[in-house]
Amino acid sequence: MRKFLTVVGLLTACTHGSSTIGPRQAATQANVTATDLERRLFIIAHDSMMGREPGQPGNYKTAEYVAGEFRRLGLKPAGENGTYFQTVPFFRATPAASRIVVNGEGLVLGKDFLPITFQAGPRSLDGGHAIYGGDVGDSTQWPSAEAAKGNLVIFQTTLPQGAPFSLAAARGLSARPRFQAAAGLAVVQLERAPGEFVVRLMGGALTLDTTRNAYVVPVVLVTDAAAARLLGRGLNSVTPGTAGTAALSGTIDVPRRPTEFPARNVVAVLPGSDAKLTGEYVSLTAHNDHVGFSHSPVDHDSIRAFNRVVRPMGADSRSTSYSPEQMTRVKQILDSLRHVHQPRPDSIFNGADDDGSGTVALLEIAEALSAKPHPRRSILFVSHTGEEFGLVGSAWFTDHATVPIGSIVAEIDEDMIGRGEKTDLPEGGPTYLEVVGARRLSNEFGDLLEQANSRQPVPFVFNYTYDAPGHPLQYYCRADHYNYARYGIPSVAFSRGEHLDYHQVTDEPQYIDYPDLARVATMVLDAATSIANADHRPKLDSPRQSDPHAPCRQ
Repeated sequence: MRKFLTVVGLLTACTHGSSTIGPRQAATQANVTATDLERRLFIIAHDSMMGREPGQPGNYKTAEYVAGEFRRLGLKPAGENGTYFQTVPFFRATPAASRIVVNGEGLVLGKDFLPITFQAGPRSLDGGHAIYGGDVGDSTQWPSAEAAKGNLVIFQTTLPQGAPFSLAAARGLSARPRFQAAAGLAVVQLERAPGEFVVRLMGGALTLDTTRNAYVVPVVLVTDAAAARLLGRGLNSVTPGTAGTAALSGTIDVPRRPTEFPARNVVAVLPGSDAKLTGEYVSLTAHNDHVGFSHSPVDHDSIRAFNRVVRPMGADSRSTSYSPEQMTRVKQILDSLRHVHQPRPDSIFNGADDDGSGTVALLEIAEALSAKPHPRRSILFVSHTGEEFGLVGSAWFTDHATVPIGSIVAEIDEDMIGRGEKTDLPEGGPTYLEVVGARRLSNEFGDLLEQANSRQPVPFVFNYTYDAPGHPLQYYCRADHYNYARYGIPSVAFSRGEHLDYHQVTDEPQYIDYPDLARVATMVLDAATSIANADHRPKLDSPRQSDPHAPCRQ
């Protein structure tokens, strides 16, 4: 891994990924332009940002860049303590303190066993034994609560080869009342877990929780060989309920420590021009984080050719099988690419569209608004962190808002607005735009958005498909706008849709459609100005939900 660069020193070659090198930051124009959007995006989606994971240097630098632009444009800081920043208190839960000792000999962390639950408190194995629990999916085989008490219960699983025991399944298992008094639960799956899964968990999982639940039992993955050592015999010779004779000691513990670099929302205000309305805000948002980098490089062109044919929605593609005809097409594409260049190892999730596109649009809108007479209401710009880790930054901001939460009259979120052509999705094209949440709380808010769109030289056609209640993709609950809506703020998420590069190392700035990105940003600028200049805030047609922390419902 190369050392990190400063934001303005991006012309040095970077070998960790394949993103082309962006230009130096030049003077930007006062209006929204495709050229400025491209310049900005090649900075924040550059390989040196290492995928902008919260708590890592790349996301920290991105927040500094966004704040620097807000400062340059004359926006007022609206974060904490007179700054542009609001720190979101991420911690990293690391398993380094865990030890499992069998007859005086320790198992190797990360090689023989790996804790995969982080909400559990520490559990001692001292004086306990291993007991075989059978198949994790067959509760009829499981040992009783009395038999499990103080012991490490070992399960096998019938998951397909190569499929790791999921974190969600681990959480479900650890919450079973039957096992609350157990010293721990072990699933024989570690050899079948992807290497990147193991490396990431060894490095620590991000969490906001500073406390742990003493009633949750820790779950670890173990290898077949480790299970045999724990039980004193091979798994093919034991039946459910069999107890091992080896004496166990040690502790399963995943303590928290603050991230090395703070994760931060960036918050700024363009003050309104009307003395009576300047205390009300139209909020414009996007998220500045992404998912970091992989420790296992792949060939950029191979993964992109494969996804083009087999996984057209990237990480959200549901298909896990493919036909010989599809693979023939993949080979044809890859053969064509090989005439252009040799294999390119790539390991950085640059997040150019997700959500570099929304972030640079936010900056372009801020520059355009700061260069002309201000609208009547104030414009609140919030660049969220932690969206990729459960909408954490927007949840933290709305729960701890740096302006009165009731003073925010509307919110517009831009996320993945840089693609959307026919080559990205079948229904795509120059007018394609997904709209989620626009009329959930206020029909007037939805009308204002549609009117702003209709004023554009080439209006978009709003696609409300993914806003439908119960839609399986759950877009309403998967974008930062929801955390504003739960407080009764009319909110919308604009997106030009998923594509083959979604959450892939291939989501890079050279694949963005900058002219159409400029069109989305211009439409949002028009909509925000219209709402900010209106005589009244958008009328609510649905009441605010009674509990803003209740589970989201699509």
